[in-house]
Amino acid sequence: MKTLKYSKIVISLLIGAIPVFFYEIGKLPAPVAGMFSIFLLAACFWIFEVIPGHSTSIFVIIAEIILFANPGKWEILRPFQADSGKNPPVSAFLASIADSAVVLFLGSFALAKACVKVGVDRWLANRVLPYFGNSPKFLLLGLMLVTAGISLWMSNTATTSLMVALVFPLLELLPEEEKFRKAILIGIPFAANLGGIGTPIGSPPNIIAFASLKNHGLADSISFGMWMLVAIPLVLILLFAAWYWILSYFPASQGLELSISFGESESVSTKNKLRFVLIGFFITVCLWLTESFHGIPAGVIALLPILMFTSIKILDAKDIRSLEWDVLLLVAGGIALGIGIEKSGAGQWFGGLIGNNSSSAESLWILGIFFSIGLFLSTFLSNTATANLLVPLALPVAQLLMPNSAGYAIELVLGSALGASLAMSLPVSTPPNAIAYAIGGIEISEMAKVGIRIGLLGLVLVLSGYFLFQ
Repeated sequence: MKTLKYSKIVISLLIGAIPVFFYEIGKLPAPVAGMFSIFLLAACFWIFEVIPGHSTSIFVIIAEIILFANPGKWEILRPFQADSGKNPPVSAFLASIADSAVVLFLGSFALAKACVKVGVDRWLANRVLPYFGNSPKFLLLGLMLVTAGISLWMSNTATTSLMVALVFPLLELLPEEEKFRKAILIGIPFAANLGGIGTPIGSPPNIIAFASLKNHGLADSISFGMWMLVAIPLVLILLFAAWYWILSYFPASQGLELSISFGESESVSTKNKLRFVLIGFFITVCLWLTESFHGIPAGVIALLPILMFTSIKILDAKDIRSLEWDVLLLVAGGIALGIGIEKSGAGQWFGGLIGNNSSSAESLWILGIFFSIGLFLSTFLSNTATANLLVPLALPVAQLLMPNSAGYAIELVLGSALGASLAMSLPVSTPPNAIAYAIGGIEISEMAKVGIRIGLLGLVLVLSGYFLFQ
């Protein structure tokens, strides 16, 4: 095992040295070569898992500071200065850790933690699922809609864990040979994956894309509410398509009827706390959706639930420490890559390889390529790592392909993030898939049958959206 790990480190270092070689033979400017070395090293570290993903993000930030900010004024690093001859400040790179998008994600984690702690998941399921009756196919639809609805605001991994725990008594009642059992086990994680694309806080790829667009002056074009306006119809189309395909492959036995009830949540301490969390949730979401009216950034609004829930001790110090800080650092790494690509001029150089002012057909092909690469890589890698690699490259490419079109920049960035989010063909593709697969009773090929279709339909819808928003 140690030999394998050392081999991965050596391979990563050799790949990372390639841009430096091209700089030495005069084929790359020094800042561009330095940035692409950092980029390739980060890519290899994420792919080979040489070190934890969040550690790689810290490496990116430190390497960019030393190479481009050069706080030590080291003469050997003078060639890596920007064309202006002035080094960017250290704060330009450290800002990625406190980026408004990272704070937005932090607030969403606190909101989700409070909802889980007081039992909002059970409260919602008990009030929604009875409307779908005892018919297996409509019960599955209800489970998928509830799962997707929760996943809009909460980590899809946490959502899947909650929903699987809620339906576990039902799964135990169904015999192993009952096909509908497989429908439930595949439907819940797929709904969680799809629900995660509906809001900027639904998944790490979303927040990386959201931050990239905000940091490049496209804040007016992509507010929280505007994201949902575009993404929710996509979620619903894919969700109903997934439901139909799952039922086609795993229909319920003739005459099967199910009744499901979750009872009262053991985690609900008082009804007042539940009401307070629901009110806090409603106020926060309303403020996010009306950002364009009141002008308060979404990241600032995200601090509100942290203040509310810690003030009355719904969330204590232990809860705050248990938030997914590693995910926040991983997201910060993607933002830092975007900052480095911009400051070094690597994005402009990379975009120049494709060319300026391309035709609509060429721009459509580029959108399809970025989405497909995201879909392919994320099938085998973390979707966060995939988005970290693609999104920083997508924006400069879009700005050079169609410099006067903010719409195309948004489409290419979102297309890259969506490609990463819609990969769900294998158990390793997403944590929700892995959770469902670990329970047992489903084969990888059965998961892939529906997952591949969802990815391809997503590609068609994203490319169709290109024409709708031109």
